[in-house]
Amino acid sequence: MDVDCDPADDGGQPGIAGDGEPFEPGTLSSIGKETTASVSLHCDPDHSVGGSGQKWILDRLQAVLDVIADDRSKTDHSSADLLPTRISIRVTGDREMDAAHRRWSDVPGTTDVLTFESREDESLEIDLLLCRDEAVRRAEEFGHDIDRELLLYAVHGILHCLGHDDHEDEARTMMHREEDRLLAAVGVGAVYRPERAS
Repeated sequence: MDVDCDPADDGGQPGIAGDGEPFEPGTLSSIGKETTASVSLHCDPDHSVGGSGQKWILDRLQAVLDVIADDRSKTDHSSADLLPTRISIRVTGDREMDAAHRRWSDVPGTTDVLTFESREDESLEIDLLLCRDEAVRRAEEFGHDIDRELLLYAVHGILHCLGHDDHEDEARTMMHREEDRLLAAVGVGAVYRPERAS
């Protein structure tokens, strides 16, 4: 697990903060303890999560990955159903997210999360770009903290890479139900539907 949210140092990570260039998937390094997957989190300058929040997010995300792995071990899955081996997360803001959203999805405006994946042999590597500004707005709307919202975005991105889709109503409902189930399983409670939180 690797955490880097020092706003004064981007750790040499390429990205869009500071240089105006859109996010490049696959550019985040992951240095960390491998359990289910190697997970790293980096913040762009001015979009820090805070040390305890970073650790909280990464610990809960690792627990979610363990639940997913445990679920997979109890069911039949084809070899195409890979579990993540590396997850790199970058937290950024509206301006940078808008640039990346335009570049990679040809959609103007900010969004909560952009997901990029690479599948090779037995490896599933995931790069997530999370928008802290959007998380602030949504957390205020639902009355929970930003860390919970950012964790939801990370889980959402991972589920996309595991075959979930949110483009049709029924699939979107199923995906959000799975997000809530996973977050409840690790003691966070529902975030997408906070009224379900215990």
